[in-house]
Amino acid sequence: MLKAPRRILATLSISFVAAASCAATARAVDFQIIGPGLATDVSADGSAVVGNTDFTYETFRWTSATGIVPLGRATVPVITTGAGVPEISADGTRISATIIDDTNTMGTPGLWTLGSGWQQLMPPGPADAEPLDLYHGSSWGISGDGNSVVGLYWRTQPGGLAHAMKWTSATGVVDLGSGGESSRANGANYDGSVVVGWDEEPTVRNWQAAAWVDGVKTLLTTNDAFCSAEAVTPNGTTIVGNSYDTVNGFPDAAIWRWNGNAWDEQQLGVLAGTDPIFGGNSVASDVSGDGSIVVGWNQFDFFGGTGFIWTQDLGLMSATDWLTSSGVTIDPNFVIENLTGVSQDGSTVVGYGYDINSGERSSFLVTVPEPASPLAACFLIGAAIISRGRLRAGRTAR
Repeated sequence: MLKAPRRILATLSISFVAAASCAATARAVDFQIIGPGLATDVSADGSAVVGNTDFTYETFRWTSATGIVPLGRATVPVITTGAGVPEISADGTRISATIIDDTNTMGTPGLWTLGSGWQQLMPPGPADAEPLDLYHGSSWGISGDGNSVVGLYWRTQPGGLAHAMKWTSATGVVDLGSGGESSRANGANYDGSVVVGWDEEPTVRNWQAAAWVDGVKTLLTTNDAFCSAEAVTPNGTTIVGNSYDTVNGFPDAAIWRWNGNAWDEQQLGVLAGTDPIFGGNSVASDVSGDGSIVVGWNQFDFFGGTGFIWTQDLGLMSATDWLTSSGVTIDPNFVIENLTGVSQDGSTVVGYGYDINSGERSSFLVTVPEPASPLAACFLIGAAIISRGRLRAGRTAR
């Protein structure tokens, strides 16, 4: 009888001990529908969630203690359109969103603070600011410390109808500039020194992912496709969004990591069944604080898509596959549309979906127990084993 080498036996012993330890201590991943609407962001520790109501575009804030609390100043009931997305500070006490202004006639970037409510951020604006389509501008992101709000402001003159902007209480709204046409800021790191978004290429007029570091713009992509940077880690060294895959013909989810001299790009691919001819693409919406977990949206074609999660070990997985492999049973009538946010500590993922029968959209929260501990490694290893063999692989300008 042949005997396995001692090194292999030792490795197997360690593996079985680890597996037994996982089995003894692991707790289930929890999936919870928190209420109607579209969750868009989550605080650093996962305790607070923000989003929009489905039809009125009213910002809401959720905690386990309060449930969903509408925050007022919705634009749709007044001017019939919505803009931007609500985002939340690391400590969950500040929210950026697009709101109806103090005159109740125009949409404008806004900042909500726990205990004091909304503050409109425009007007005043830069010298070239001019309202367009009943909007002064719109909010798309907030820094982790809650002191900077980013988005765009409107300007009806040559050089781009909209420019990326950053607001602080000390400076007001500051123009981040563009390459000759429009631009938009989508997110900021903890102290607001690194802002990410897109810049419109002047000739082809597509969007190119961009980063403004201390106000200086760098293009992350220079391709002829619509791509964007969406979020950045608190330390400003890892950016996520999407970039064009010239081989497969997809704008696909991407990570850019600062190497000390330049941004290194890693494309994450698309889910199986994505059709580039009929609008298929993927985009990363958020990233955990250490850059190890990325969530986003995969559009299969013009007719629909789903949320995805990415880790270095698992690659790209659909939200449904990830949850199923984690032991979560989802109501077959509930369709997951998008994963929109992940907490900085990696413990919580948020997103939204809809009920097949009613059509009602609902926000959900997924809690992963102790993501930074060895227990998380057990969870990830288990998910990787279960998923082995599977293919690994919008925002408007308003």
